[in-house]
Amino acid sequence: MLTIYDLLKGHDLRSIGKANEVVELVTNDPELFDEVFDGIFHQDKVICASCADAVEKVSGRLPEYIQKKKKIILSNLSSFKQKEVRWHIAKMLGYLKLNPKEKELAVGYLFEWLKLDKSIIVKVMSMQTLSDFAETDKKLLNTVLDEIQKQMINGAPAIKARGKKLLKILNQKVGK
Repeated sequence: MLTIYDLLKGHDLRSIGKANEVVELVTNDPELFDEVFDGIFHQDKVICASCADAVEKVSGRLPEYIQKKKKIILSNLSSFKQKEVRWHIAKMLGYLKLNPKEKELAVGYLFEWLKLDKSIIVKVMSMQTLSDFAETDKKLLNTVLDEIQKQMINGAPAIKARGKKLLKILNQKVGK
């Protein structure tokens, strides 16, 4: 009998396996979400990446699913080392309803990943979620604006392109 992990395993970290099929399965059967979420911590790096991709996609459609996993995500932020998992976690943080202390923790990790991670996608997803947070948090707004501008100076084309879009949105918030 096939398992969810059989659908998500593969040989290449750039492949998402059958993550889109798994998203449909989970959307139709919410009990599968726990198994897919647990796969983020699987020993097989391809399964980890594919599960993170599927969880992020489900969370975008049904944020209440990921909300139930908030404590697990926040308590494991320091253990997400794999870039293919980290960029999905960065995006998922934006789907969570966070209290001020939780948001401070999430923002701290997003800034750390933005500054220290070598992955361009991790940086882009961190910029995006920080920008999403800054749209509703005036105390965070100028700090995020400054960091995005710094990242754009020597950043990869993807960082510059996303930064340009984010700056346009955020600058409207500060009236520039």
